[in-house]
Amino acid sequence: MSGKQRAAGAPGAVGIIANPAAGKDVRRLVALASTFDNQEKVRIVRRALAGLTATGVRRVYYLPDSFGIVTRAAENNRFDLDLEPIPVPCTFTASDSEQAASWLAEHGAACIMTLGGDGTNRVVARGCREVPLVPIATGTNNVFPYLVDGTIAGLAAGLLAVGQLDDTCLEQRPRLEVWIDGTLVDIALIDVAVSRERFLGTRAIWDPNTIEQIIVSRVIPGVIGLAAVAAALCPIPAPTGAFVELGPGSVCVTVPLAPGLVTTVPVRAWCPVEPGDEIVIEQRPCTLALDGERELRVERSHRVTVRLSPSGPLVLDPRLALGEAARRGCFLSPLTSPL
Repeated sequence: MSGKQRAAGAPGAVGIIANPAAGKDVRRLVALASTFDNQEKVRIVRRALAGLTATGVRRVYYLPDSFGIVTRAAENNRFDLDLEPIPVPCTFTASDSEQAASWLAEHGAACIMTLGGDGTNRVVARGCREVPLVPIATGTNNVFPYLVDGTIAGLAAGLLAVGQLDDTCLEQRPRLEVWIDGTLVDIALIDVAVSRERFLGTRAIWDPNTIEQIIVSRVIPGVIGLAAVAAALCPIPAPTGAFVELGPGSVCVTVPLAPGLVTTVPVRAWCPVEPGDEIVIEQRPCTLALDGERELRVERSHRVTVRLSPSGPLVLDPRLALGEAARRGCFLSPLTSPL
C-alpha cells in the first residue's frame, strides 16, 4: 500500500450496508448455525455508531433495508452524526447492496462497514472498487468478515475515515473470478463449488455428495464451510489458493461443513492454485455455488473458467487497526487538570 492518508481536519464519510437476511438460511435447520436476528443487528449498528462518533466522523451513509436496521439504531440520534440514506432504488434484493457500494465508491466514502456473511460481502465487493471494507460477521460461515464488537469496528472505521490511520493498515484480499464464454459474470471471495444439482433451489449448499469440485481463494486453517476441505488438505500460505476434486480416492478429510455439522468428505485429487491460474470447469451442465450459495446455472454448451485474482477488495481488520492506532498514539490526549 502507498500510505495514503486523509488530510487532518477533513473526515470522510463512512458507509453502512447491513443485510437483514444474513444469518437466516437453511443451515439453521440442517446444522447448528447461530441466528443473528435483526434486533441484534440494530444493537451492533448502534455500537458502531458510537465508535464512529468517538473518532470525529460526522457523516454516515446507509443502505435502507426492509427492517430499518440503521434507522432503528439511530433513533433519538444521540451520536451527533449526519445520517443519510444512500439514494439508490431499493428492491430489497442483493442487488441493492452492490448498487449502494458502487454509489459510495463514486462519492468518495472512506470505507464501508458491512453486516453479513461471506455472501453479503461478495455482493458488496462487486461494487465497492477501491473503498475498503470493515466487515462485521452476522452470517453463517463467516470466513471473510470478522466476529468483532460493533464498537471496535466503528472505532477502526472512524480512525481510517478521519485520517488517523492510512492504507498501510489495509489488506488486499484475493477473489475468484467466474468467466463464462469469455465474459466475467461474477466473483467469489472465499470459494466456488461445482454442484451436480441442476437447479438453484434453496441456494445454500451444505451436502458434499452433490459437489464435484471446490476452488478456494485462500487456504485458511480454522474456517467453517467448503473452504475447510482445502484447509484440512494443504496448509498453503497466501497468496496461493487450492483446487479440490471430491469423490472416491485415496483420502478422506473430516471437516466442519457448517456450524455444528462435522462430516467426512472423500477427496479424489487436489493441487495448489497460484494467482492468475485458471481452472476449467469440465462438469457441465451444473450449478456454481459462490461463497456457499448456488448462484449460477451452467449449460452444456458453456465454456467456464474460474480464475484466482489477487485484486479483490481492500479490508481493514478492526483489531489490528486499533493496535496500530495505539502504536501511533491515537488514543492519547494531554492531561488538562490535576488528578
